Amino acid sequence: MRSLLRRCANCGAYTLSKERCPRCGGPVRVPHPPKYSPEDKYQKYRILQKLATGQLPVREDTREKILKDLTT
Repeated sequence: MRSLLRRCANCGAYTLSKERCPRCGGPVRVPHPPKYSPEDKYQKYRILQKLATGQLPVREDTREKILKDLTT
């Protein structure tokens, strides 16, 4: 079942609106994380995306090794 509740990215207010926050007009998102599965098919791609955007705090040599291992 999909969540009906949304949270504004700007002011943090909760709403049922799917497009814009009724208070400030900011974008809304689903506040809950996705379900976890041990057989995650897309883990590789999420790690690559986080490495590419700099969201994972790792040293440069470790980053290069992970990227090399994941792309092969």
